[in-house]
Amino acid sequence: MMLRQRSNDVIRFGSLFARDAAGGVMARFAGRRVATAYSTRVAIRAACDLLGLKPGDEVLVPAYNCGSEIDPLLHAGLVLQMYPVDARAVVEAAEVEARVTARTRAIYVTHYFGFPQPCVAALREICDRRGLVLLEDCALLMPWAETGRFGDVAFFCFYKFFAVLAGGALVLNRDDLVLPGFTKAPPLRLAVKALLRAGIVTVLGPGGVARLRRRKATVSRAETFPDMPGGYYFDPALIGRRISKLADWPLRGFDVAAVIAARRANYVAYLELVRGMAGVEPLYPVLPEGVGPLNMPVWVANRDAVAQALAAQGIAAVPWWAGYHRGLDFTEFSEARQLKDGILALPVDQGMDAAQVARVVQWLAAVLAKA
Repeated sequence: MMLRQRSNDVIRFGSLFARDAAGGVMARFAGRRVATAYSTRVAIRAACDLLGLKPGDEVLVPAYNCGSEIDPLLHAGLVLQMYPVDARAVVEAAEVEARVTARTRAIYVTHYFGFPQPCVAALREICDRRGLVLLEDCALLMPWAETGRFGDVAFFCFYKFFAVLAGGALVLNRDDLVLPGFTKAPPLRLAVKALLRAGIVTVLGPGGVARLRRRKATVSRAETFPDMPGGYYFDPALIGRRISKLADWPLRGFDVAAVIAARRANYVAYLELVRGMAGVEPLYPVLPEGVGPLNMPVWVANRDAVAQALAAQGIAAVPWWAGYHRGLDFTEFSEARQLKDGILALPVDQGMDAAQVARVVQWLAAVLAKA
């Protein structure tokens, strides 16, 4: 039964991989100045130099962060000060501005789960007024013509939405910035590893991969918060690496509109099924027009245990951004910690259909009832 289900998934996925008359993912950047890199982290590190940020410069970053996007900034020698993100994953521009000092040179803003951050226009105004640069992290936003327009630079990540081997983009929104060239060859070792991982996912499905994983909890230097996975830290050997052809070519073929439509349909199906369900609270109970969701983030108690129980059933529900960057102090930011410790991300992938969404919710209800 599981093998037949996986075969159907591959067939559905294949229909979304066909060449798109509109030109695929990269066509969504038409008319914009964009450079593709091996990964989003490589693009972030390049932007630090491109914007003239120097060691010792202060950058304000959101307390709700993965950690992987923060580490390239630290590698550049920047001093990071966090600002609060509330329990709805919303940033208040006034709270960010209150933390601007004479040392501040930049503000970093992140859009979460495919939903645009409401304050981004206000942050743009603050940066213009105070002579700061704005770095706009769109790694969790669907690449689309109108996304990432507020930052001096914007970053995108492809593999989060499309089945490609790594790949990120740096978009420039200022005419005075010189488009960087990512000229170094992508690392063969990592490309082969990613290719093997993609093959395993095709055969076993994301849930099958989840069953194979064994999370290893480590302790941060401060011995206060569990460390994020070691692979999230920036590898300086990747600086200047270009996107792999194994990622670049497929990106020109995906039907982005179809991907967005499928993800939205799955998200709406979740909303209907979890409405009034005990122990489950959607982080975003409304799906705005045009949003292409990355996943379905929900609040659940005992998040990590629930994720493990679902993984045992072949369901790729992710304990989203579990673990903390060991170089940052999260003590002050209780709401960001609640998000990192409490949000479970349910899959809305375009290879799914309504029946599979219902299956995820059924198992989620069973796990919560047992707990």
